Amino acid sequence: MKALKGKKGLTVLFTALFLVLVSFSLYGCAKKPAATTKPAKKTAKKAAKAAKKTAKKASKKATSKTKAKTMSASKPAAGNLKTAAMKIIKAQGCQGCHVINGKGGSIGPNLDKEGTKGHSIHWLEVQINTPKVHDKTTMMPNHNLNPAQLKTVAEYLESLK
Repeated sequence: MKALKGKKGLTVLFTALFLVLVSFSLYGCAKKPAATTKPAKKTAKKAAKAAKKTAKKASKKATSKTKAKTMSASKPAAGNLKTAAMKIIKAQGCQGCHVINGKGGSIGPNLDKEGTKGHSIHWLEVQINTPKVHDKTTMMPNHNLNPAQLKTVAEYLESLK
């Protein structure tokens, strides 16, 4: 086969390359991951909004019931840490977005092994009550827990390994 020379050859070569690139992008040969496609983003946003609403409703309902119980407990015993923390976690609706103990949503990060990530208890307390301090784009709402509740949940999450 004869090689094309000059401007005509370059034009043909660039046209062929352009067509190959366009075909890859149009027909999925260079397909983006499903999580970055527009329909998946819309679905994730809708799921996040629904989870947020559910969490708010659960929080409002449970806050009045659990406030008196959890405020009185200043520091739970080691055996009761999980029980006390899970009561607060359920009342706040955390499992609507996070997997904790193998159960929950997938919108937020999985917290099953949070203790292996090297975050201090103080860092976890800030993340729980005011998450936008660490990530301004987070969808996680502020959880206005009292200091005892905050310490209980942070210590429990730090213990998950």
